[in-house]
Amino acid sequence: MGSKMRTRLLRVSAVLVCGILIHAAIVVAGGVTFGVPIATLDVSGALDRVPIAADAAFAELEEALIDFGLTQADLDEIRDRIDESLEQVDDLAAALPPLLPVPMLGGTIEITLPLVLVDGLRFTGGLLSEGLVRSVARLAGAEIPEPLFDVSFDSPEFTGAATIDVELSSWILSTDVVKRFDALVLALTLGGGIDLIGGAIRPLVDLDVPAGFEDAVAGALAALHLDGLTWSTFAVHGVVGLEIGPPFLRLYGDLRFLLPLSEGGGWWDLRAGGMAAVLGLVIRF
Repeated sequence: MGSKMRTRLLRVSAVLVCGILIHAAIVVAGGVTFGVPIATLDVSGALDRVPIAADAAFAELEEALIDFGLTQADLDEIRDRIDESLEQVDDLAAALPPLLPVPMLGGTIEITLPLVLVDGLRFTGGLLSEGLVRSVARLAGAEIPEPLFDVSFDSPEFTGAATIDVELSSWILSTDVVKRFDALVLALTLGGGIDLIGGAIRPLVDLDVPAGFEDAVAGALAALHLDGLTWSTFAVHGVVGLEIGPPFLRLYGDLRFLLPLSEGGGWWDLRAGGMAAVLGLVIRF
């Protein structure tokens, strides 16, 4: 009896192990998408804050400029130039779309789920940085200077130098469940899920100014809130996607409609937009 019992246990164990392995193979089978996740950025709040920041920065510089010898007429001329620049910003804001696309490098991993209403569980990630932007530009035959601006001023009235660069980071993480309707060379995907979206723009400003201007320039930079160009969003989304091509290799694109549940950001009131997308090439196995 002992030997038969051990044999039965071994057979049951073997069946269980095989069943687990088969199930694991089914679960792992799915697809991988290489492409470009695209988030959107709502800059309308930031554009509204431009005149506020400009006025505050000029107010910090005004007393130092008077001490430097500028007359009220000179200050009025500078003020007029600032107002002209702000009008150009308003014109730019009117010409820009309400949401700016933020393309990233990334992709999607899909795990097949043998369920009736759900065909797959997907995980999508994307990342963008100033290093990636410079690398892509270099591959395209263009060179982005580093730093972006490096200028000097040398005149009898004023000497100085300015170095300006930007650090950029943007990312997206999404999880969704999907249902696929496949027609051999064409597939429609419907689904929904959750998203974490965030980013930051960090201007790097190094100014070399005459001795009497250091405090005023520092105050002006503080008034610009350069550390407040950040955004983060937790959202739910619905997704509609389309695949074109043979079953094992297809062009893929989807559009995601986001409903923010929680948002955070800095002084400039940058926000993730209400739409996102993924474009790429999907390999199915």
